[in-house]
Amino acid sequence: MRLSRREAIGMFGAGGSALGLVSAWSQRAAGASAKTNQFPRGAAIRTLLKDLPPSALANGATLFHEHLSIDLPPTRPGRGTPPPPATADVDLMIREVATAGQEGVVCIVDGGHPDMGRNLDNLRRIAMNTSVHIVAGTGYYMQRTYPADLASKSEDQIADELAREVNRDGLGAFGEIGQSANGAELTPDERKVFRAVGKAHLRTNLPIFTHNAYGTGPDVPREAGLRQLDVLESVGVKPQHVAIGHTCCLDDPKAEIIREIAKRGAFVGFDRVTGGFVPDDKKVTMVLAFLDAGYADKLLLCSDFTGRRTTARPGYGNTLTVFVPKLRQAGVPEATLHAITVDNPRRLLAFVPKKARPKNA
Repeated sequence: MRLSRREAIGMFGAGGSALGLVSAWSQRAAGASAKTNQFPRGAAIRTLLKDLPPSALANGATLFHEHLSIDLPPTRPGRGTPPPPATADVDLMIREVATAGQEGVVCIVDGGHPDMGRNLDNLRRIAMNTSVHIVAGTGYYMQRTYPADLASKSEDQIADELAREVNRDGLGAFGEIGQSANGAELTPDERKVFRAVGKAHLRTNLPIFTHNAYGTGPDVPREAGLRQLDVLESVGVKPQHVAIGHTCCLDDPKAEIIREIAKRGAFVGFDRVTGGFVPDDKKVTMVLAFLDAGYADKLLLCSDFTGRRTTARPGYGNTLTVFVPKLRQAGVPEATLHAITVDNPRRLLAFVPKKARPKNA
């Protein structure tokens, strides 16, 4: 059985049980779940404290892009020194992450790296003092955060440096790798970084997740996410190792762009749920259209959250406590929600290491 998005929303909006939709999605989720439980021999998920088998994260949700340690430079310099970010308070972050663990989160991927002010020691303290596994990313964010010497480095120099950093520090992903706000195209340096990250992936097998500029201005093309994938594929990256981020910030009610991304094999990152530039009701509509197209095994959810919980966005667990209930209310069955929140991120993060993890990393 295959229902259109209009039929699905009509059934739900009319107060119907949407049993046909639930049955169809449940069948797809069962098939997707079978796929997600098949990992290559030797596959691991690299957390800051140790490498884990993918099965270690099967009992809860993994959030593939949040920020537990971040201190970005001001977007408008010359206005004085801003106060320290909430993430600088490690005791606060331990409490926030522990609460997320109580809400069903078993793993959080930190999307920061050195040019975003990420502090690895702070992340390790959080990991050691909570039950939530922490995966640390690396790379470069966007043009305005790049170090001055990056412009003079080649793609291969950057790739080699990233691969060394990964092996030295026990890092588990490349991300978030981004482009400038309201950017119609990647800048030359951003394109170089994307290609370098792709080459670093080939040296390490680590997954990649991106940041794009959807919602930041009128010059951002609808195809921005597809163009990021083009650049990564141009150096030999297979799309199944990539999550294109911030796709939920594009108002795309028929899910046309994200279906194209998934059709090519990449994951689609709805990583600003409960916030961002598109309200949640529209995000739910996009999810329904995406699921109806048969891509439940390509959707990732998280919130790009930073710091202290608020009434509107109650902490790192808000993906589970705020957005997932909206999908459930819209008729998305539990099997599909499990596949999206538990199985899909494990499949993105699991990789076969090319080098053994150093004992001190």
